[in-house]
Amino acid sequence: MHDILPDSVPYYDRVIRETRKVAEYYGFQTIRTPHIERLELFTASLGNTSDVVQKQMYTFRVRGGTPIVLRPEGTAPLVRAYFEHGMQSWPQPVQLFYNGSFFRHENPQAGRTREFQQCGLEVIGEMDSIHDALVVRVLYSALEALHLRDVIVHINSIGDKNCRPQYRKEISAYFRRRQQSLCRDCKKRLRENPLRILDCKNEDCVAIKEGVPQMIDFLCEFCKAHFKSVLEYLDEIAVPYSLDPYLVRGFDYYTKTVFEFFMTDVSKSEVSGKSDGEDEHTKKEKDTVPANQEKENKRPAAIAIGSGGRYDDLANMFYGRAVPGVGGALGVDRVVAEMKARNLKVRPEISPKVFLIQLGGHAKKKSFLITEELRKGGISFTHQLSKDSLRGQLKAASRLDVPYVLIIGQKEAVDGKAILREMTTGTQEIIPFAKIVSVLKLRLKQ
Repeated sequence: MHDILPDSVPYYDRVIRETRKVAEYYGFQTIRTPHIERLELFTASLGNTSDVVQKQMYTFRVRGGTPIVLRPEGTAPLVRAYFEHGMQSWPQPVQLFYNGSFFRHENPQAGRTREFQQCGLEVIGEMDSIHDALVVRVLYSALEALHLRDVIVHINSIGDKNCRPQYRKEISAYFRRRQQSLCRDCKKRLRENPLRILDCKNEDCVAIKEGVPQMIDFLCEFCKAHFKSVLEYLDEIAVPYSLDPYLVRGFDYYTKTVFEFFMTDVSKSEVSGKSDGEDEHTKKEKDTVPANQEKENKRPAAIAIGSGGRYDDLANMFYGRAVPGVGGALGVDRVVAEMKARNLKVRPEISPKVFLIQLGGHAKKKSFLITEELRKGGISFTHQLSKDSLRGQLKAASRLDVPYVLIIGQKEAVDGKAILREMTTGTQEIIPFAKIVSVLKLRLKQ
């Protein structure tokens, strides 16, 4: 786990603020859920075979023996809140925004520690494919607002309980013929959930899955139509995407659409448009997806900065009721790391307009009165109370690029007046303490 130091806090605040702003524009309401949940919420929803449940959850018992867990992800808690607070009686769908810390006891990946920050969206109570596209649109727009514009969405459909069993049977047979070359984890996944082999990053397993049957060939008509509709919406709103047949996501509750966001330097013409050549599978795939999009079988080396998908079976797993949903989240730590890597500067939300300089003990005491008046007047300011050097404090004010400096020396403190200096021109005037706020407000409006 790690501390977020003062120079990084503005980045984190900016990512969350911009994502929430876009989400609220599209009708999402903010919700906050506890960091601690009951263990069964995740064992029932994520699946006992998932790496998160088997290896990564911080689980402990409280008095009375109740097993609880530090939340490893955000979707299941929001679905719990949806039922516990009677949101099924609200106008549907319910659109929720959240952010906060999540916890996984794993070997930390690039851009993620065991406590990591996410901000995400959930649309609960609606099956329509337009909401899949809406979640992608909002997260993509948030990244654009953060000046991360070379983003591509990797997307796939993993079908549902009607068509996925046949696909699972096919890839089980495929991997069983090659199981001696699989890594130790994937040999276990082959017995428990072979779809997860597709998400393995082990070099040997990556090589083996190059020839694996693809889910898109096994989709039922309903899932095929749903996926085609999602892609058509993304085409309409000009969100660049790449079909990724290896994308499955790690939780049992996902159905149909799954997606991940990557940074890429690839131009849109290389992501979409007619290719130089088509193989047999590409031609077949074009019968089910918009013709202007091409499949890329290789995922970029970069890490995903966001992800999500549809989870129409999640509510049924825990509450025995069928309530469809779709959601996604940005990894705030990874987005911040990407912003810093690209040298994108984030200014503090409030930049100081005045630097208060005090000289001597009596002036320091008076400065407390002045700063409180400035605060009440809504004028942002800064100071260095422990410094007594006029030259040093003027240098500090110059580095901060503040437009005005207030100087209070021993004489000014006794007279109840301050020297107001305009930094661009160097002109100065003496004003009474009582008029400092009104004069500054007038000057700052000019």
